[in-house]
Amino acid sequence: MESLTKQQIVLLTLLVSFITSIATGIITVALMDQAPPGVTQTINRVVEHTIEKVTQGSNQSAAVVTKETVVVKEDDLVVAAIEKNVKSLVSIIGIVGTPENYREVFLGNGLILDKTGLIATDAAVIKNVLDVNFNPIPESFKATFPDGTTLALSLNPSNAPDATIVFLKAILDDKTKNSVFTPAAIADSSSVKLGQSIVILGGEKIAVATGIVSNISYDGAVGTTTPSKQESKISTIKTDASVPNKALGGILVNLSGDVVGIHVTAAGTLDNVFLPSAVISSAKVSSKI
Repeated sequence: MESLTKQQIVLLTLLVSFITSIATGIITVALMDQAPPGVTQTINRVVEHTIEKVTQGSNQSAAVVTKETVVVKEDDLVVAAIEKNVKSLVSIIGIVGTPENYREVFLGNGLILDKTGLIATDAAVIKNVLDVNFNPIPESFKATFPDGTTLALSLNPSNAPDATIVFLKAILDDKTKNSVFTPAAIADSSSVKLGQSIVILGGEKIAVATGIVSNISYDGAVGTTTPSKQESKISTIKTDASVPNKALGGILVNLSGDVVGIHVTAAGTLDNVFLPSAVISSAKVSSKI
């Protein structure tokens, strides 16, 4: 070894390494052949499972399951909530005056409840159009939809005289009998939480506002914490944003796109206070609709 040059030592080292690797491979193959069948099957399953997670070959019958993390921005949720509800909110127009001399007045918004054209709105909306006996004038209302379609409305005869919410129905003729109505999704208003993000829709030309739930009243008492079971019924929902154009019948929507509140005069004089959506369901029960 002492008589070898540096180049010869390097070559000898490479030769020994090569021979050692060949010997190691031969020994490994021999041991695998002598191993019990269970061991080799376990190794093969681990290798195949790893490959399935990485890729799917043309001969593989099993689908490869991949996990993907999707980042959802709040702006996307807001846009989706608006798109989900804008077709369910209409502008209610009152026809005021005589047939010879009349004018059309924006009264408030209405919410489509089913595919037949049933619409819910604030009772104060129809009280703005009265006859000489101070009764709402039948069929003196019409609804303008976001796509520009206008349909006449009739008052539901089962509306209670002292109701907070009243119902109107779209009047269809031969030209409009195929009209498609998009019902709103009414959520359980008890799910509303302080600080959650919300979207408000309303106005003659449907506009939007965004904000948060700034206060919740439970059975007449303002709540800043989770109420007890005896106080779990929400009476009003207050936000830090107002209904566009201060329109009656404007709706409060969560980021799932479900209606959780409606702006009516019974909620008070402020345009950022809503009654919970449960009042709509209660009114339907009372009116037997």
